[in-house]
Amino acid sequence: QAFNALLKTLEEPPPHAKFIFATTEIRKVPVTILSRCQRFDLRRVEPEILVEHLGRIADREGMKIENDALALISRAAEGSVRDGLSLLDQALVQAERGETVKTETVRDMLGLADRTQTIALFESVMAGRTPEALESFRTLYGFGADPVQVTNDLLEHCHAASVAKMLGPNATRLPNDQAQKLAALGAAIPAATLSRTWQMLLKALDEVRRAPNPADAVEMAIVRLAYAADLPGPEEALKRLQSGEPIGGGSAPRGGGGGGGGTSAQLAARPVMAPALPDPQTFEQVVALIGEKREVGLQMDVERYVKPVSFKPGAIVYESVQGAPIELARKLSARLREWTGRTWLIAANGQGGAETVIEIQKKARAAERAEVEANPFVRAVLQAFPGAKLGEIKTIAPTVVTPEIPDVVEDDDED
Repeated sequence: QAFNALLKTLEEPPPHAKFIFATTEIRKVPVTILSRCQRFDLRRVEPEILVEHLGRIADREGMKIENDALALISRAAEGSVRDGLSLLDQALVQAERGETVKTETVRDMLGLADRTQTIALFESVMAGRTPEALESFRTLYGFGADPVQVTNDLLEHCHAASVAKMLGPNATRLPNDQAQKLAALGAAIPAATLSRTWQMLLKALDEVRRAPNPADAVEMAIVRLAYAADLPGPEEALKRLQSGEPIGGGSAPRGGGGGGGGTSAQLAARPVMAPALPDPQTFEQVVALIGEKREVGLQMDVERYVKPVSFKPGAIVYESVQGAPIELARKLSARLREWTGRTWLIAANGQGGAETVIEIQKKARAAERAEVEANPFVRAVLQAFPGAKLGEIKTIAPTVVTPEIPDVVEDDDED
């Protein structure tokens, strides 16, 4: 009705008046109004720019707020400066003048969960560890995380892992440690599985919004996702059926916890535990096994913080690098026991350990670069172009030469 009342004025505007309309809901503006306006579509403001803008406003208002808190507000605003300013107003009143607004305060205000914890939840789901995933969500929910926001975070992590798989970690626009973890997770999970997870999370988001108890809906979604994490796609399932192989996924057995009564009888054909794997014979095989099991977080911790001192099947002694997680040894022992079916003794009190996997990889890359830089042709190119630097080194696959097909000699036509 307000637009209709304004329509006559817009058709014959007074010469001294200029009307400027701004909206984020362009679809709600009547066509009769749009046809009488010049329209300019403005793109969303980048998160980094919005964080700087909100920080300047807080400084001018004499208020202090942590940068991580501004990043949370920027992410919640989804590129809208107006929404970001509204959320900043709400955040600044959470603290007295002169006090700093903490990230935890803003997270509670927005009903958000710690992104690092939701990434760990996503990792547990994709690895099929159902009990661990459920406990992680209940912990987040107990600290006030909104079930809808947690589901949204899982959707963002699935998207970030898929994008990082194709474009690299920088494409996620996340802090380096989070981007690296999601990139490693994306590299370990097939694109078809990520795509299927995205579709299931979209359906779960709708269910969580409509459910009488949103937390219960999230838990049921976690059970479905963890069960389906290792299920094959349609093409692979068809191949397995044709070859007579079982098509069940490995996630349900790894999730642990069987039902009782008739349910157990109905699922008797499904193995209760995953078959034990052969014991790794070297530390490198342990790292490879962790990668095969898609334990991305554990693999990164082992590669970064473990300096092996001694190794034999069933026992590892290592020197821990400063900053290593407290429960790394316990977690590594539990996973190896789960995969191999035997007890592993992991001791983190060793001294004089060898280099970590990351250090070895860095040395190998440095040696490769030194070898390339010493190449006479490369040195000649660098001298010919002063200021030029050797960038990324890639190994190009050898060219496959297709054999020539001989010309077909046509025989003379026979009478």
